[in-house]
Amino acid sequence: MNTEEFAFASTRQFTRGKKRKLLEIFNDVREFLNASDKKVMSLGIVTEEELKAFQREAPSLKMQEAFRHFTEAGYKLAMNYDNDFPESLRYIHEPPVALFYNGTLPGRAEKLVAMVGARRCTAYGRVMATKIAFELASHGYSVVSGMAYGVDGHSHRGALEGGGMTYAFVASGIDICYPEANRDIYEKIPEHGAVISEFAPSTRPLPEFFPDRNRLISGLSQAVLVIEARERSGSLITADFALDQGKDVYALPGKVTDPLSAGCNKLIWQGAGIIRSTDSLIDELQIGTQSDSISLSEIKKPDLTQEELLVYSAFDFSAKSIDEVQGECGLTLLEILGAVSSLCQRGYLKEVFLNHYVRNNA
Repeated sequence: MNTEEFAFASTRQFTRGKKRKLLEIFNDVREFLNASDKKVMSLGIVTEEELKAFQREAPSLKMQEAFRHFTEAGYKLAMNYDNDFPESLRYIHEPPVALFYNGTLPGRAEKLVAMVGARRCTAYGRVMATKIAFELASHGYSVVSGMAYGVDGHSHRGALEGGGMTYAFVASGIDICYPEANRDIYEKIPEHGAVISEFAPSTRPLPEFFPDRNRLISGLSQAVLVIEARERSGSLITADFALDQGKDVYALPGKVTDPLSAGCNKLIWQGAGIIRSTDSLIDELQIGTQSDSISLSEIKKPDLTQEELLVYSAFDFSAKSIDEVQGECGLTLLEILGAVSSLCQRGYLKEVFLNHYVRNNA
């Protein structure tokens, strides 16, 4: 990390989308800064006014002071071209350009599960969030959440009590503890994971930032667990992001008369996995971590046509949509739909959630 990268990641002169486009053309921030104004302007990504404003802001005393405070606090920055930037976040929709963090980012082989739910959770939600996170940590899984009141906070606490790693994506700068009631975990998480944000230091938490950060919670994770949620809630936004990203979604069932279980019960009705017990959940997650790099010759399915075999090989034990596999198969949408229908009827595939399919290993 250097001052130039910190300034580029922190500036509001360029939108996230414009920053990403610039880094798709230039190898890194330094190459962008060394390019002539004429070359940058010829790309049509930023306006002359935006470029001049950034050139004034980057070397300013205010930016240098912010960088000094950042480094003195022991905070770190990972650009999307750095080796330690999480691989799973490079390819989500609207990937982050940079991550500000306090602690250590997860390793490539780390098993990550997101846990989200209601801020005003019930005693049932609190107990189950803590218990499930504790058990996941005890079995070598790391818990990802948003450090909010309720389920998020208890999920982090359960993971810490289980001796595991946990990662908190916040909707503010990492130097701001929000909510203040979670200061205990805010201070402890960096010793056993990281507090992470794509927002520059000193950024105050605003309502519009919370849905935006939810895509990172699901994007980093192998699966998303919804513990308690109303029928319309931020937790269901995270579940939607997870499905778009091809991740598995599980929900904890609750009473049909309980508003805080309405969202979970609806997810289950729509086809999400049911959290019946921590043991069964861990068994299913372990199936999802099996290697799926299987060649056509390794799949012994003599009753499949070549098209069906090709489509079957594109699916694995993590949910994928038909759009995702179409690019891998090279078949038309009509051919894929026909093959998927046939594979489901014969038990080779199963639909787990709204046009998302997995191999049926039963």
